[in-house]
Amino acid sequence: MQLIYFSPVPWASFQQRPHEFAGWAHRRLGARILWVEPYPVRLPMLQDLRRPASAGPGQSQLPDWLQVIAPKALPLEPLGPGRALNQMLFWPRIISSLREFAARDPRTLIVVGKPSHLALSTIEALPGARCFYDAMDDFPVFHHGAARLANAQVEQAIVRRCFACSTSSTYLAQRLRTANSDVHLIPNGLATDRMPDAIATGASSKTGTSFGYVGTLGAWFDWAWIAALASAWPERAVDIYGPMYRQPSVKLPGNVHLHPALPHAQALRKMAGFGAGLIPFLQNELTESVDPVKYYEYRGLGLGVVSTPFGEMRQRADAPRVVLTADPGKDRAQIDALLTGRDTAESVSAFRGAHAWDTRFEPLAAVLAPAS
Repeated sequence: MQLIYFSPVPWASFQQRPHEFAGWAHRRLGARILWVEPYPVRLPMLQDLRRPASAGPGQSQLPDWLQVIAPKALPLEPLGPGRALNQMLFWPRIISSLREFAARDPRTLIVVGKPSHLALSTIEALPGARCFYDAMDDFPVFHHGAARLANAQVEQAIVRRCFACSTSSTYLAQRLRTANSDVHLIPNGLATDRMPDAIATGASSKTGTSFGYVGTLGAWFDWAWIAALASAWPERAVDIYGPMYRQPSVKLPGNVHLHPALPHAQALRKMAGFGAGLIPFLQNELTESVDPVKYYEYRGLGLGVVSTPFGEMRQRADAPRVVLTADPGKDRAQIDALLTGRDTAESVSAFRGAHAWDTRFEPLAAVLAPAS
């Protein structure tokens, strides 16, 4: 068995759902994988020049079961003439390579992790190959204008051609079911092999004193919520680590400390010292489909979680050691109880096992197995 995987992220980015999916497909299904790097599916913007570089495993570390190709494309996909130019100038050579790969095994499966005109063109060019869609985000809402409309149309066309789909959130599952009846809810998970040893975390040591967040600071980050939390607990530090794509929209209290991004292993060690992990995301269309991986990392370190009630986090209103609040100061008693509590090493180990990526993807083994 082999997969042609249209990834939403570069292989050389930090490891996330697409990397974990590819690794699981190889281990569980014995699949060889042709990883197709993402290319621009919207028009260029000035802010692209200010994006910090991402760090990841690097292509020099490709496993022997993985091949990576990077399509060339003009960043004009939302425009009809742009799609026509890419189809004429670049797609024939790429699709020829994909056909050659598919010819090696009649059990080739096309997996689309991000909707694009190239992915749709490949499905149409390889009518004998089965197609599966795994959506980790509501991709069209990340775009505006022509790019949003074009991406939504391409996604719909892909979903209708797939024999099944999976997605990371309840909202996305409901949306995709309007175009495909076979949609599997596969929430995000935890890379247990990269987590610090449970005995060495805050789960069994003294409770930390600070609130903390580790992650990207983008358009979805709720700075006003952070300011309210910090004002309600002036005696506690609020430490925020991550690349900043959007500057604070409010004046921050003095106990809020902004730090640069950390390598993932170092970030996990830093998280383990927090008193509680924060997920301060705005409640809007952009976050409605989000299932934050940091929830699993915080809980996998034995931390309580204080979050805004957005997206998939709303499904965890009754989860252990989770406080969902739009106004932290009004839920002081619950948050104070969270800060003084702790998980046992046994409960941390149980959480890790239940939410490991391999456990998450296991229901897809029967779905993706080659047809007999």
